[in-house]
Parts: sequence; structure tokens; C-alpha cells
Amino acid sequence: MKKGWVSLISGLILGLIISFFTLDYNGWKMQRIGENGEVINTINELDFDLITNCFLIVLISILVIYILLTVLEKIRKT
Repeated sequence: MKKGWVSLISGLILGLIISFFTLDYNGWKMQRIGENGEVINTINELDFDLITNCFLIVLISILVIYILLTVLEKIRKT
């Protein structure tokens, strides 16, 4: 139980740090411009590739940390 919480929290932190430094945010920003060149409306959209890749990096880091903790626990018992 403790191993699961430790791997979840540390994997989340490590995965977010890795995602922050390795992935770029390419969000769209659309602007409606009026006749005089003034901005009427601005629409911001999310980059779903970034969200998906960030989730996968966090998930992989959680799994790697959990596997490493399991292997270390087995080595200490023998």
C-alpha cells in the first residue's frame, strides 16, 4: 500500500517535471478581426497532443518507479 502511494506521488511529480522540460505547448489562438482592424473576439484552444503525451509520461514514470520499488523490495528480502 505504501509502495503504491510513493510511486504514485513521485511518478506524478517526476512525470510533470519531465513533461514541462521536454514538451512544447502549441495551442491555437484564433482572432476575429473587424473592418477597422480591431480584435472582436479571441478563441483559445487546448493542445490535446500535449495533454495526451503528458499523461503517458506520467503513467510510464509511475510504472517505472513502482517496478523499481518492487525489485528493490525483493532484493532486500533475499
